[in-house]
Amino acid sequence: MLANASTKVIPTKEKIQQLQESMLEIRTDMPEAVHHFIPGVYCREFTMPAGMLVVGKIHKHSHPMMVIEGRAEIVTEFGRDIVEAGFCAVSPPGAKRVVLALEDTTFMTFHHNPDGVCDLEIIEAQHIEDENFQLEFHQSIERLLK
Repeated sequence: MLANASTKVIPTKEKIQQLQESMLEIRTDMPEAVHHFIPGVYCREFTMPAGMLVVGKIHKHSHPMMVIEGRAEIVTEFGRDIVEAGFCAVSPPGAKRVVLALEDTTFMTFHHNPDGVCDLEIIEAQHIEDENFQLEFHQSIERLLK
């Protein structure tokens, strides 16, 4: 189920990255993801407690995403939506998301894994854009301006 929250402001990707940078100082431990490996596919199951706000990583490739249980608001530069259990969509490459769990919410993503890789660092390098350079660059500029 998807409810469009289009009457609210839609942030740019840059604004979402600024939110992420501001959250770095108050970073808390993230719940542990559960990893599933089946031939040709890597599945990541992630449960957020109600009230948790997360800025997601940028994926290099499109991939299916499902809400297994719960309800959350997802904000990208493309729009704002309320999603709940049973929601399924294809996540486009390059999207930067802010997710607020309105209830305890479990998401599952599915990623192409033709070589059956089980090393999470390798999987992340294959599927996630490197944002560290951008974050370090912005933090360096801020320190210079102080």
